[in-house]
Amino acid sequence: MRNIAACGIAFALAAFCITVPAAQSRFVAITFDDLPYRSVGLAGAPLTREAIESNRRILAALTLHHVPVTGFVIETHVDLIGRSEGIEVLRQWVHRGLELGNHTYSHADFDLLTAAEFKNEIVKGEATFASVMRAAGKESRFFRFPMNHTGDTKAKHDEVAGFLAQRGYKLATCTIDTSDYLFNKAYAHALARHDDAAAKKLSAEYLRYTDTEIDYYAALNRKVLGYEPPEVMLLHDNRLNADVLEQVLRLFENKGYTFVTLEQAQLDPAYSAPETYITKYGPMWGYRWAAERGVKVNGRLETEVPQWVEAYAADQQ
Repeated sequence: MRNIAACGIAFALAAFCITVPAAQSRFVAITFDDLPYRSVGLAGAPLTREAIESNRRILAALTLHHVPVTGFVIETHVDLIGRSEGIEVLRQWVHRGLELGNHTYSHADFDLLTAAEFKNEIVKGEATFASVMRAAGKESRFFRFPMNHTGDTKAKHDEVAGFLAQRGYKLATCTIDTSDYLFNKAYAHALARHDDAAAKKLSAEYLRYTDTEIDYYAALNRKVLGYEPPEVMLLHDNRLNADVLEQVLRLFENKGYTFVTLEQAQLDPAYSAPETYITKYGPMWGYRWAAERGVKVNGRLETEVPQWVEAYAADQQ
C-alpha cells in the first residue's frame, strides 16, 4: 500500500442551495497544497517570475471551469518567492473568491516533532495567509497536515487535534492523490534541460495516471462506505499543474463530477466522525476509513508511479 450514505450528499448540497442536473451524482472538492508555490529548486530558475505566471494560469483554469478551491499556505514559501510577490499571489487567490488554509510554517513533519513543536508550526503558519483572509472579510477555517501525517502516537495526535479545535480549525481531508509532486519534479528537470519530448511524455503520463487514480479511489471509497462520498482532490501549486490543470479538471467533468467547496464536501456523513486513525504514514481517507471500519482492502491494487518517472525525477545530471 502506498503510504498507507448517499442521503448525506443530498443534505450537504441542499444546505448550500446548489443546483445540479438530475443526472449528476458525483462531487469533488479541489484543493491545492504548498501555496504560494512549490519549487523543486533547480539552479538558475527565475523562481519569482515562474511562481507568478504559474499561479496566473492556475487561477485562470479554475475560473474558466468555475471551480471553488481551498489553497493551503506554507508560510516560508511566501518569502521563498519574495514576500511582496508571495503576498500578492495569495491576494489574487482570495480576490477570485477562493479560500486559504494553514499548511504550517515550514511544512515540518509531525512525526519528527513533539506536539509542542508542531503547535508552534501551526501558530507561525498563520502569519501571512490569515491576515490576507481577514483583509477580505474571511475567516481561516481549514488546516492540512504536511504529508497528511496526522499523528504517529495517540498522545501527539490527540493533543494537536484538540489544539486545532481550540483555534477554530477544521481538519482538511483528501481522498484522491496522484503523486503530482513527483511528476512535477521530473517535469521541472525536463524543462530545465530543454527536453521537450520528455516534458510532453511526462505531462501525458501524469494525466493518464491521474485518470487511473480518480477511478481507483472512487472504487475504494465505494467498497469501504457502500457509496461514493464527495471526493477531495489533493493537488500542489506547481509548474506541472499550471500547464495541465485544464485537462485535469476536464477529467473530472468527463466522469460526471460537479465541483464543490471543501466545506460542502466534508458535510457528508463520511467525514463527520472524529479522525482517530494513528499512523506514521499519510494515507488517503479511503484507507483510513477502511482501517477504522475493519474493511479489508488490498492497497497493492493501486497503480504505482511508473519507474521511469521516478528515475527521471531522481536524475540530477
